[in-house]
Amino acid sequence: MLGGQGAIPARFICLREETMPEFPYTPNPPNVARFLDLIQQSGVPGKVTTAYLESVGFKSKNDRYLIPVLKGIGFLDSSGAPTDNWKAYRDKGNARAVMAGALRSAYSELFQTYPDGYRKDDEALHNYFASRTDLAKATLERVVRTFKVLCQKADFEAAPPGTAPGPTPITGPPATVPASSAPVVNINIQLQLPPTDDESVYEKLFAAMKKHLFS
Repeated sequence: MLGGQGAIPARFICLREETMPEFPYTPNPPNVARFLDLIQQSGVPGKVTTAYLESVGFKSKNDRYLIPVLKGIGFLDSSGAPTDNWKAYRDKGNARAVMAGALRSAYSELFQTYPDGYRKDDEALHNYFASRTDLAKATLERVVRTFKVLCQKADFEAAPPGTAPGPTPITGPPATVPASSAPVVNINIQLQLPPTDDESVYEKLFAAMKKHLFS
């Protein structure tokens, strides 16, 4: 029984069963970054257990918290086996976008409340997590630090992996109007002259028109 003498504290039950806390955390957040680097450098294990952690150099008891953290962000399934997120994160070119997607999913309510949650300061994040848990202050600080370390491994501005680029607009020189389509102005001039047999009158008239209208 848990309520009697010698009861095991709940936090140790969580680690023993390797279940995911509501908000994953570790007493040593920098080791989260170290382990994420290891993912990109090592093969994919069948399962991540305490024995596996020790075999790759994470031998501290505090490193056992890595398993719930990795489950919390969807890098391990409930049995401890690496998921597609883990495998996709091994691609260094897409790793930061993969992490951003994993965090948006794992902390979905946080990002619904604060779309720029990864930019929030410690106080804002502490208040957010405090309002949703019964964790002590020291533990809340670990939750915040763990979240911020994870965010440092993410690029929230990057397009999700596999997103096709949008169409590239085709640009060219500005269109020109062909000469044949230029506007044409027609001038219709009508003259009324008195009847005369003197041809010089007409010659002088046409000469004047040529000089003043067509020059």
